[in-house]
Amino acid sequence: MATWSDGLPPAAHARAARQRESGVAGSLLSAPGAAAIGSVALQPVGEVFGSLVVQLGWAGGGCGIWATASPFGPGSGSGMGALGRGMLGGWTSPVLTTGGRGGRNAGFGAYVQAFARAWHGAHDRMVAEAGLLAADGVVGVQVRRRRLDGQIWEFTAVGTAVRTLDTSVSPRTGGPGARTGAPGPWTAGFSAEHTTALLQSGYVPRGMALGLSVSTKHEDALLQQQRSTWAGNTEVDGLTHLLEAARDDARQQLTRRAGTLRASDLVVTGSSVGEFETSCGNEVDLHAEALFIGTAIAPGPMHAFRDRSAQAVTRRDVTTVVPLTDPGVRSASRHR
Repeated sequence: MATWSDGLPPAAHARAARQRESGVAGSLLSAPGAAAIGSVALQPVGEVFGSLVVQLGWAGGGCGIWATASPFGPGSGSGMGALGRGMLGGWTSPVLTTGGRGGRNAGFGAYVQAFARAWHGAHDRMVAEAGLLAADGVVGVQVRRRRLDGQIWEFTAVGTAVRTLDTSVSPRTGGPGARTGAPGPWTAGFSAEHTTALLQSGYVPRGMALGLSVSTKHEDALLQQQRSTWAGNTEVDGLTHLLEAARDDARQQLTRRAGTLRASDLVVTGSSVGEFETSCGNEVDLHAEALFIGTAIAPGPMHAFRDRSAQAVTRRDVTTVVPLTDPGVRSASRHR
């Protein structure tokens, strides 16, 4: 029978065994954070960690995709020659994403999938270690990546495992420390103080979700003109559409994954967007990468996991809760 310890390296088992045997609960919480979760009948049971090393890269850019859409094809010309053809033909290159909007960006599809597997792999190994400590959840979760060498990256997840002190609740009946129907402890990508405020507001964390997308657009004649130094003060609308497509697709991916956690709301805890380019013959393809991380939440603790609230926690029209202040000072209360 599979257990939560399956797939963990020996070091993780040894680390969890030391924490259990010592009788001392490790914690990454601040003193105010530890006091806060104590007020909602949670206690820290140990620091938990998960890591995964992966080779991460992409197979080319968008030249192959552009060639099927362009009347001229990659390498058909550059500079003023390509500009003239583009102006005469009235053709602009499409924006393609790795998700469902605008077609499939196959060149970066494998990269996005590998990134997501690595991110969730580190997260899930951290959760598995929390399971070894008989934890009910993990607070203050941070998932990071760093380059080791070339295309070799390490993804790490770290947090503080917590357990409920309220003996009147169980994973089946619900409560501040109850498990949420997921196959293991829940996770929250915000601080112990914010977790406390969330519980006191009548919500519980259900887990973390990732949304990632890469969009691609060939530098067509119009975009080339707008990017040139002599174009003047004008909107580079090709780049606007490129960045918007990546953000929109990443947000859709995040919301969809939050829905699988039976969430009613979603707190966005991190986001980033970047732009880069790759060569395409004598021309270039432009790319935007958007990343969103959030924590799924649902009504609770007294009724979130009971039959009468099943409709509230299984609906798929997930409401996004966007933080309106700096992450260091914002409240975990819900904003509509």
